[in-house]
Amino acid sequence: MKRLTILAITLLTFSFLPKEAKACDSCNFFEYSLLQNRSYFGLFYRHRSFGDYTQYGNTANQVTTAGLSTAVFENSAANNYTPNARTLSATIPDQRVMHEPEGTGLYVNKTKMDWETYETVELRGNFMLKNNWNFAFLLPYESNVVYYEKLLDLPNPVQDTTISVKGWGDLTLAADYIHYIYNPKARHTFRPGIAITAPTGQSRQIANAEQLYDPIIQPGTGSWSLIGRMNYQLFYTKTGANLSFSYKTATEGSQDYQFGNSFNGSAVAFHQFTINNDWILVPNLGGYFEHAANDTWEGEKQALTGGDVVFAQAGTDLNIKDWTLSFVWQTPLSQSLNGNQILHKNRLSIGVIKSFKL
Repeated sequence: MKRLTILAITLLTFSFLPKEAKACDSCNFFEYSLLQNRSYFGLFYRHRSFGDYTQYGNTANQVTTAGLSTAVFENSAANNYTPNARTLSATIPDQRVMHEPEGTGLYVNKTKMDWETYETVELRGNFMLKNNWNFAFLLPYESNVVYYEKLLDLPNPVQDTTISVKGWGDLTLAADYIHYIYNPKARHTFRPGIAITAPTGQSRQIANAEQLYDPIIQPGTGSWSLIGRMNYQLFYTKTGANLSFSYKTATEGSQDYQFGNSFNGSAVAFHQFTINNDWILVPNLGGYFEHAANDTWEGEKQALTGGDVVFAQAGTDLNIKDWTLSFVWQTPLSQSLNGNQILHKNRLSIGVIKSFKL
């Protein structure tokens, strides 16, 4: 009966997925589970950073709303930036402030000084029922900042332009079925599951000039998302491995923007050390992969979105009684992004978890 339940949930999970995998460059459901499956509340901090490009300067083949080609910017206009540090509040015909300005009348002269950071403080709840069913929620608060050293804002080019957006992100609800296979030395755990992200976050934040910020940097998406997940864990004596996969598809959201579907996978090995019979240290090492394709805006494919990234990952969990401190560090090993996007840099996740029994 248990095997039939696992098969049914797995088929239901992947029946929602289209034949061709697509993705955006924002991360999926960031999964965390204790070594022993238990209920818990957790407070997590996550930080993602971006910087650098494969090419610098005026490399985009775009025409602005003023009908000027990139050649104009290469010759004179792009070289006459005024040192006007500010928060972006430009006049844009479609009333949107875009941080990756495709067809908006803005033009970025990309430099080594440009950067982006995405910070999340996230409350998580995880509830085990009858040792086989697991239900979870994630409620994030987002703080996103984008900086450009040189931005052409017609008719006056400027330097030191910063876009900063803060607010509540979308609520995620998840359900897993947990199946165990034990033998005298090893424990196998299979966790197929489904998660739904609801459009509860702030997706229409407004800049100083009462124009909407870019949908990509809004705290919420304004869309529904469905995430199919599968997790497998092997625990042999005090050493183990964890394999996780997730696939996310989203509806069209705020400002007629639709994030591409995404596929993520990770493989991590870990070992458990017991210290003074009270402390348990579980370091881990592995890799993480994101596959991404283009988003669409008003039905138009966004060329500067999507791609593939492979990260190396290292971390540790430190546990004493019902408390756990989790730390994960990711750094990119390789990336192939669509167009001349800003590149992925390091990622950090820190969590404080209090476990309990229902």
